[in-house]
Amino acid sequence: MIKKIKVSHLRKGMFIHGLNCSWLKHPFAKNQFVLKSEIDIRKIIDAGIREIEIDTGKGLDVFVEKRKAENQILRTAIDEKKAAKPEKKVLKITAKDEEQQAKVAFAEAGFLINDMMADVKMGKQIEMEAVNPIMDQMSKSILRNENALLALTRIRIMNKYTFEHSVSLSVLLMTFAKSMKLSEKDIKDVGTGGLLHDIGKTLTPDHILNKPAKLTDEEFVIMRRHVEDSRDILNKTKNLPQAAIDVGALHHERYDGTGYPDGLKGDEISIYGRMAAIVDVYDAITANRCYHKGKEPSVVLKLLMQWSGGHFDPLLVQKFIQAVGIYPPGTLVLLNNGLLSKVMEADGNILKPIVECFFRVKDRSYITPEIINLAKSPMIKIASVESYAQWNLTP
Repeated sequence: MIKKIKVSHLRKGMFIHGLNCSWLKHPFAKNQFVLKSEIDIRKIIDAGIREIEIDTGKGLDVFVEKRKAENQILRTAIDEKKAAKPEKKVLKITAKDEEQQAKVAFAEAGFLINDMMADVKMGKQIEMEAVNPIMDQMSKSILRNENALLALTRIRIMNKYTFEHSVSLSVLLMTFAKSMKLSEKDIKDVGTGGLLHDIGKTLTPDHILNKPAKLTDEEFVIMRRHVEDSRDILNKTKNLPQAAIDVGALHHERYDGTGYPDGLKGDEISIYGRMAAIVDVYDAITANRCYHKGKEPSVVLKLLMQWSGGHFDPLLVQKFIQAVGIYPPGTLVLLNNGLLSKVMEADGNILKPIVECFFRVKDRSYITPEIINLAKSPMIKIASVESYAQWNLTP
């Protein structure tokens, strides 16, 4: 059976019947083939393809039919556990089990902010009816296990920085809010603010917004206006919570009063604005840009500590570090047994996280991925934090 689906519903084992675009516009040798890796899925998404045709007679079918439905690999097991618990209680599952749902939510959020910024640039208003379902998906994933979405914030493409920064800021803010035990509504609200915080950049001239070099002083003055533009657009958005507006309007204010646009200081900045300021800088410095090589999260966390009390609320900086961990999900580490591994989650011990081993350094060979909880393996330790680029790997 030939079926048209959204690319966010793709998974390994599906048979691609048609890519819905010219063969010149996609990176594959053939128009019909079996999806064999997550890399191929990423290539399809990066090619700008939104919908795709699959043949369910030759490969796997979609997990779900509707956009709002969750796409999870352990649906039966999770549903059984949910049935035994109160309706509103969120089931805590492992980061590995949450990966597929997180990927769907992350991709959908990216498509949404991309389309929304294009619409706002054309003079249209933000429609919360389109935002809310995506934020429901994102916040539910965060509540089940924030680490799956956190790991995805490491996957960045330089020419899509504005959109990916917005999605990453949303994920980081929701993780931050969850760690501070804010309400489920607050978690979703700050996540919404993160997704929309740079909406004012739709009014920034393209030659400044996309300049592949450091801005001049005159250009930076123009760039700074995006905060006021964001505030104006968000204030005009119907049914947008105040916490979301604060994230967009205050994320460039600084604790010591040196920020912009209003030079607010200390408690003059709402807690959501102070949280957003920390997260915005963290994400910006860890991301690769055409004129800036992203720093490892562990390095940036040290910088945040240096800047706390000045640019940032010192108490909130400490809480943010506790939220993302010393080794944030997605961090590449080398273990003392010679295996390169990806950090999955902390599991209550920020110094000894759960990792997924996948590469043996000695003979430079891939191994069958293995999950190891370092807190339960006293002989195995993290020897060093590594760079993906150094090993010619991507997150």
